[in-house]
Amino acid sequence: MVNNLRVNDHAVQGTHASLEEQIEAMMRAAARIHDINSEVQQHFQAACSTKYTENLNAWEGKYASLQSAYRTFQEAFAAGHRQVGNAHDEAAGVGGGWGGGHSDAVYKGLNP
Repeated sequence: MVNNLRVNDHAVQGTHASLEEQIEAMMRAAARIHDINSEVQQHFQAACSTKYTENLNAWEGKYASLQSAYRTFQEAFAAGHRQVGNAHDEAAGVGGGWGGGHSDAVYKGLNP
C-alpha cells in the first residue's frame, strides 16, 4: 500500500521541537522583562519610571497574548499531525480489505 497520507515523522518531530524551544525562549524572555519591570517599580519612583513601567506592563500583556497564540498554533500543529496519522491508519485498514469479489474489481479499476 502506498503511504500517501504518511508524513515525514522526523520533519514533524523537528518542527514540534523547534516550536517548543521557541515557546520556552519566549517564556524566559517574558520572565526577564517581568523581573526588570518589578525591579524598576521597586527601586525607582519618578515620572519617567512610572511611564516606563506602564509601557512594560502593556508590553507584557501583548507578549502574553502572543505566547498564547504561539502555544495554540503548536497544539493545532500536533493535533493536525495526529489527524493525518489517524486518517492514514483508517485508509490502510479500509484498503487492506481489498481482495476478491466486487471490491477487487473496484480496486483494479482505480489502480490499473
